[in-house]
Amino acid sequence: MRSASKAPNSAPADPPPDARAIRRAARRAENRADLLDAAEEVFGEHGVSDGSLRQIAQHAGFSPAAIYLFFDNKQDLLSETLVRRGAELVATLRDAALAELPPIVRLHHMVDVAVAFFEARPHFRRLLGHVNGGTAIVGPALAHYTSDVGGYFTEAMAIVAGIIRDGQAAGEVRDGDPVALGRLYSALINEHVLLGGGGQADGRALTTAQFHGLIDGALRNPRR
Repeated sequence: MRSASKAPNSAPADPPPDARAIRRAARRAENRADLLDAAEEVFGEHGVSDGSLRQIAQHAGFSPAAIYLFFDNKQDLLSETLVRRGAELVATLRDAALAELPPIVRLHHMVDVAVAFFEARPHFRRLLGHVNGGTAIVGPALAHYTSDVGGYFTEAMAIVAGIIRDGQAAGEVRDGDPVALGRLYSALINEHVLLGGGGQADGRALTTAQFHGLIDGALRNPRR
């Protein structure tokens, strides 16, 4: 009996996954994450200039030479440290923006989400305090270190401006250019976070209630 012939145009089957290659890739990703965690802690504690690759390697349990298997140099490591958290922050804000709440309440909700994000990542908050003197969390001031963070800032500003625009249409938010109001709102959150807002890190920050009062007074339509 003749065996069935292969269909002439059938695509070759994909090769089975190489278990060793999968394990190697997972181990590499884990090692890279360990180095980023160590960089965040060292840069946060010592600053960008004084935090060294040797300290980062030691903290992560690697040799200094091993860092160059994952990152080109100190600048590249810093950039990736900022990009990782910048992406996480924007994703967190994007989720908060989708909450089914009135626009002004959503803006207050995003304050709580942002404060919680940085409370859970104190080394990153300290790192941002060192970057350019703490002038911005996610914004143009970080473009010197990585252009990707500037992209996250643009997306975050678009999210906030969209909520403000919705609030203006509903009569909840004061008049004014939504982008300008969004940048001022973000700057207030920035300073609140860097002062230790929520955690009362050094006694200089407003309480949560005080800061929400400030945001409400700045954005709520005075005619409402």
